[in-house]
Amino acid sequence: MKGMKRRLGFKTIGWVAWIMFLTGMATGCRDRKQGGDSSLLKRFRHARVESPKPGELAERGRVEITEECAKQSYETAKKGLIISEIGLHEDVFMLRDLVSYGAIGYSLDEALRLESLLRDEASGAKHSAEEAACIERFAEHLESLSDPLVEGDERLRELDASAFQDAAKEAERQTEERIRQAQKPSDPKGHPQD
Repeated sequence: MKGMKRRLGFKTIGWVAWIMFLTGMATGCRDRKQGGDSSLLKRFRHARVESPKPGELAERGRVEITEECAKQSYETAKKGLIISEIGLHEDVFMLRDLVSYGAIGYSLDEALRLESLLRDEASGAKHSAEEAACIERFAEHLESLSDPLVEGDERLRELDASAFQDAAKEAERQTEERIRQAQKPSDPKGHPQD
């Protein structure tokens, strides 16, 4: 019985310590580096990842591709940087982030921006011929991924425009038909009116 009381005592102390730890975490432990004013909840609120501004992601991609083309061939750089080629408007392809090694999805707009930035970079005089060729091949590859999506969008716009024009013509025809019906004399006996 004496040994059982001792074990219950240690379990109780363990639970009390655990509850104190959780209470301290919930109420906000003070951080000496930040002047003691930041609770754990505040840190989580400020740690939210904000989406990059338009063009920011393309610029990061340009820098990474340019750096990799300076170090290695196109084939090796492509294998190391492009993780997948999804081919959707939301994610045309996934590029590896060289800092975190995570995958970053490029939407169609960002892919087109990156393609343009890479073409500008390749045409610049600050790269060797091999580096410029590598950068240009990346731009061509991205164009091969984005062109089908752009062409599909163009076809949809054309179809929408032609459908709108057809609907407008049909509505105009129906309106003219109703006007003609309203202007016709209606004589129940079939005699024309004077």
